[in-house]
Amino acid sequence: MTLTAGAAMADAQADFQHYIKNYNQALSSHSYETASHAAASAAKVCGEAKNYDGAFKLLSSFDNVMAERGVRADSLPTPYYYSARARYELYRKMGNAAQAEAWLKKMGGYARATDSRQVADDMLVTEAQFYYAQGRDQLGDQCIARLIKHYENENDYSSADTAYQRLIEKAVSANDARFVEQTFENYMKWSDSIEAITQNTELSRVKAEVASEQAEVARKQGTINSRTSVMIVFITLFIASLAAIGVCIVFYQRVKGKLHLSRLMIRKAEAQSAAKSAMLQNLSSTMNPALDQLDPENPAVQSLKGYVRKVEELSEVDSAPETAGEPKDQVNIEHLCASLADQVRPQLKRGVTLSVDGARGSAPIDADEVSKIVGHLLENAAKYTSEGGRITLSFRKRGPGSYQFVVTDNGVGIPADQRDKIFEPFAQAGDITTDGDRLGLPICALRAKKMGGTLTLDPAVTRGASFILSLKS
Repeated sequence: MTLTAGAAMADAQADFQHYIKNYNQALSSHSYETASHAAASAAKVCGEAKNYDGAFKLLSSFDNVMAERGVRADSLPTPYYYSARARYELYRKMGNAAQAEAWLKKMGGYARATDSRQVADDMLVTEAQFYYAQGRDQLGDQCIARLIKHYENENDYSSADTAYQRLIEKAVSANDARFVEQTFENYMKWSDSIEAITQNTELSRVKAEVASEQAEVARKQGTINSRTSVMIVFITLFIASLAAIGVCIVFYQRVKGKLHLSRLMIRKAEAQSAAKSAMLQNLSSTMNPALDQLDPENPAVQSLKGYVRKVEELSEVDSAPETAGEPKDQVNIEHLCASLADQVRPQLKRGVTLSVDGARGSAPIDADEVSKIVGHLLENAAKYTSEGGRITLSFRKRGPGSYQFVVTDNGVGIPADQRDKIFEPFAQAGDITTDGDRLGLPICALRAKKMGGTLTLDPAVTRGASFILSLKS
């Protein structure tokens, strides 16, 4: 067994113990829905280890405890729903479609007994994913249609659009190509239909207004002669035209005003950015002569000089033009990742393993900028990962023209109260001689932004840290 495999097993065991602890605490406090989530998570860990017998025993134990305490599905269906969902996921993982569908139907009964919109939506998404995987596209389409219908009944097309976006993101995260394809196809059809509905609604409104005008004209035609009635028609149309022109003028003035305000805000932001860059450059040019006169062997002087260099780098990156739309050369991902890993290996503490995962093929990226960002993330991981730890550099292709570099470690991690500020320059006070300059990550995030990408911290990883560099070509 390799060190990586052993570490993975140790992590799985630690996760299992964590979920079991939460499960017992939830049962003690009669928080049955929380207990059902913990039991489902523990069963999932067992399933990933192929210990299906242990997973089913755990879920059966939970159901027995509920029954012994008199908690029935008709009075509290939500915990039973998540317990049934865990069994469904296990049977899907085992490839037993018949049992998976049987438990899917039980989930439907529990979902209908709840008043939870979240449970109802989750049920429809789960059904759709199952039917698409079985090639029963019509049933899957019906589930998605029912889900979106919840929002359409409320005429909340914006929330319906958001629901589709989340469905597509979930399908991508699950690496379920069939789910992605069907959901995206349904989304495009729905978008076209909503556009037609909106247009038809506006057309109906206009037709109703015209019909009202025509009815008024017809009523008056019975009391006046034909010439007068023709004149009234022309006058009515003329007034309607003037009203339409007035509306257009008002709309034009509003759009013009908003465009003018947007230009002012853009110019103001550009001016502020230029002023900030000039201030930072002036700071470094002012301090360097004074620092050159101090003892270069003094650690405090060295730290201060390093800080000034980082400030200069931040200013240079901030002033650099964006390169998101520029063409990029195809880069061999395997060679790039191997080179970055080799550069950082001499900095690893004793027993720390550094592995590269998924680095295959090529991608149109800025190799120099990516190397600066990923290289810094690897150096940080090497610095904060204790002896015997592990670091992983992963490459993922998330879709056409969408790529991710992920650096994950099981080191000391980042405190929760600092996670929101790590990418903001000068947001955290500290002693640069002991805490460092804290400008590396803000510079990396700014480099990613200049390329049209993002640098984020995975909130799901709390034992250590996982940084995600997302790029689009």
